[in-house]
Amino acid sequence: MENVYNLICNNINDFFDLLHKTNISKKELHEKLNILIEEEKIIYKPYFDKYYPLYKATLNVKEEGYAFAKVEGFDDDFYVPKDFLMGAYDEDEALIFPYKKGYKLINAEVYKIIKRAHTFVIGILKCKKTKKGLRYYIVSNMRSFPVKVNVREEQVGNIEIDSIVKANVIYQGTALIGVDLERIGFKDDPGVEISQIALEYGFKLSFDADIINELNDISDVVLDYQEKNRIDYTNLNVITIDGDDSKDFDDAVYLEMLSNGNYKLYVFIADVSEYVKEGSKLDEEAFSRGTSLYLADRVIPMLPRKLSNGICSLNEGVKRLVLACVMELDLKGNLVNYEITEGVIKSHHRMTYGNVNKILNGNKELMNEYSDIVEMLYKMEELSSIIRNRRYKKGGIEFEVDEYKITLNEKEEPQDIILRTRDKAEKLIEDFMLQANETIAYNMNIMNLPCVYRVHEKPDQEKLHNVFGIISNMGVSLKNTKNDIHPKQIQDALEKISDSEYKPILNNMLLRSMMKAKYHEVCLGHYGLAMNYYCHFTSPIRRYPDLLTHRIIKDTIIHPNNLDYSISHFDKILPEACLKVSTSERKAIECEREVNDMLFAWYMSNYCGCNFTGIITSITSFGMFITLENGIEGLVSYNNMDGYFEYFEGAMEIRSSNRSYKLGQRVNIVVISASKSNRRIDFMLKDDYDYYGGISDEDYMFK
Repeated sequence: MENVYNLICNNINDFFDLLHKTNISKKELHEKLNILIEEEKIIYKPYFDKYYPLYKATLNVKEEGYAFAKVEGFDDDFYVPKDFLMGAYDEDEALIFPYKKGYKLINAEVYKIIKRAHTFVIGILKCKKTKKGLRYYIVSNMRSFPVKVNVREEQVGNIEIDSIVKANVIYQGTALIGVDLERIGFKDDPGVEISQIALEYGFKLSFDADIINELNDISDVVLDYQEKNRIDYTNLNVITIDGDDSKDFDDAVYLEMLSNGNYKLYVFIADVSEYVKEGSKLDEEAFSRGTSLYLADRVIPMLPRKLSNGICSLNEGVKRLVLACVMELDLKGNLVNYEITEGVIKSHHRMTYGNVNKILNGNKELMNEYSDIVEMLYKMEELSSIIRNRRYKKGGIEFEVDEYKITLNEKEEPQDIILRTRDKAEKLIEDFMLQANETIAYNMNIMNLPCVYRVHEKPDQEKLHNVFGIISNMGVSLKNTKNDIHPKQIQDALEKISDSEYKPILNNMLLRSMMKAKYHEVCLGHYGLAMNYYCHFTSPIRRYPDLLTHRIIKDTIIHPNNLDYSISHFDKILPEACLKVSTSERKAIECEREVNDMLFAWYMSNYCGCNFTGIITSITSFGMFITLENGIEGLVSYNNMDGYFEYFEGAMEIRSSNRSYKLGQRVNIVVISASKSNRRIDFMLKDDYDYYGGISDEDYMFK
């Protein structure tokens, strides 16, 4: 049976060819083929009188209607023409069969849809008069699911026509039926665009009643019984350091100097696991969400605000329950000793990054206002530098990639784009959190206890070598890289490009060549941080993996009432949990990126026809991406360029008969379109724009 299937997979798909290759009787071959057909491993097409293998594939349907089918085990995708999709949509799982070699890829046809990716639609409710009466339907706003969905009149209820709605989708053959309609708002409502994208990615904007009801049993203050058997840290001058607009505070810190000259660093993390119990509705909802979502001016929290902004938040001047990671570090940043405990703290100051940076830069007024912690802040800066230098010596990679924040006006329209800065205070907190995360992971590993590790595997060497080749082609001299590239060599490359005009581009290219970090039940190390042990422990309000790590610590270290059971329990649930939270994280990142793309396009729609100067930051087979001074990126399509251009991938350059463009080159462009619905910005080179008759008399510079 296996032999027949393998032959068909290798393009021997004629009955008599199979008969010749297998040396079995016609009857036996027919029987084997019929079994393979019943098992849906192959398909017989009478028109061609041939047998074809069936492969399970995930479809990537393009706007033009055709699709690429990804099959596990195959390096290249299969090409599915528009007419052969058989009603499949983007990201659907289907059985496909390849039927002929195309120009570049093997052509395939959808045989059967296994699993629908889209269970709901978000769009505008419409109504149309027909001979049979009123017909209601939803016109989708979702780029990945551009459909019309029929709605029965009884499902509409009191929802106004032209409202934006969310509806569950039922597939009835080729027809789509919308049920359980939920009104989101009108298209002109402030912030509705962001809400749509969040819903499109499966994030819920509010909490259900049964979850809110569980909050009634949770006190707004720390109760006496909860303090028992915990270490009282309320006498310490503990502080939180966060952004100016932060509302929830996961972490607090304190530092003291020991008589032996070492540093004693206290990292206090909100004990969310005290309030979110395993198996509760709150826990199920937190696991389902996986993470808080940060979208422009709003947060869609993992936990209800009573917890995230209230009893779990380490607010100034009130008692809060914490897990503490107390670490003794020597003058070289080596971990000498540590302790993991349950505690109670009272934050003495709610510090902002801005004010801490001002103090560290000598602002007298703030130094007087916070005189009780000034000396500690300077020691914290000192320790932060030591920890960072130690990590650097071990090979820790630090990418310097510009990040931009979009500010919105009172109508929730994009108003300005601001470059995010990372100064001493931001780096200080980052270093202390990394140190705590590493210490926790180290402890769990050496004690052979379960843990949700944060892992970052070795990058694909071929991809990394290609990037190093591009860097060398741009005139940056790098060390011999014939063998595997190690973090130290990436450090060296980052240093070499630090003074280069191409620094932002090359930083991004190196970053993209890295593997994506993920959660795993096995300690695989963290390549980028050059750490053998790493986990996420410091943000349980906004990340489920941290909450799960807290739960494991409490059940196996602090309260090991039934250690064997606890270890067995977590060993059983962690593989699936790690996959789920990794998926949630990727989904959140994609959602945040989509919101930014939408807001960038919306912002640039005010500048259509205007001139800007930008840098070529990426060159592809279909066009060049240009990044402007404000960080906004747009595409210059070769279709909008005069002449025929040839793409030289190795040199990251395109050439025509009379001009060429290469990575890092500064060019003048004109914004020709910017669509917030398509989340896309298109540019034209100024010379081409003028050549084709465009007129633009305004130049803009972003301040």
